[in-house]
Amino acid sequence: MGFDVGAFIGNLILTFFAQDGHSNEGADRKLYKVWILKTISETWNLFYSKFTALWDKHQDGPGEAYLPEIYSNLDLQILIKKKYMDDVFHDTLGFGAAKMIRRIVGVSHVEDFESIKEADKRADCERKALNFAKTLLKDRRQFQNIEEVVSAIELLDTR
Repeated sequence: MGFDVGAFIGNLILTFFAQDGHSNEGADRKLYKVWILKTISETWNLFYSKFTALWDKHQDGPGEAYLPEIYSNLDLQILIKKKYMDDVFHDTLGFGAAKMIRRIVGVSHVEDFESIKEADKRADCERKALNFAKTLLKDRRQFQNIEEVVSAIELLDTR
């Protein structure tokens, strides 16, 4: 599951970092960048809430993923659900980072970067995206929620 959500979020992050290469005095793209960050948060949070709602709805199911005893112990069920969703979140970040790296240094490039005419500007945008992808890939387990990821994007963007 982390692959699909991560691919989408990774592409949004790439789009975010490409915006400075397309900005000019008449269009700084700040509002668009805010929208992208909001969409990143909303994507994960909506996925999380929908998935855990389905988990709760079907908690009396056959217990295919875990032993049935787990579903009868509310404290244990909450702990396992949290651990499972933390793992999915960290997988999402890892796959998103891998997607970002592949789309910059691999064969399948991103039009958002490719369409930046000035090579220096494009290189700066790609460098920021690659640095963030590297951080996301190596340190993904240090992020506890999507808001921390968005804050890290904003922090790197101000440098």
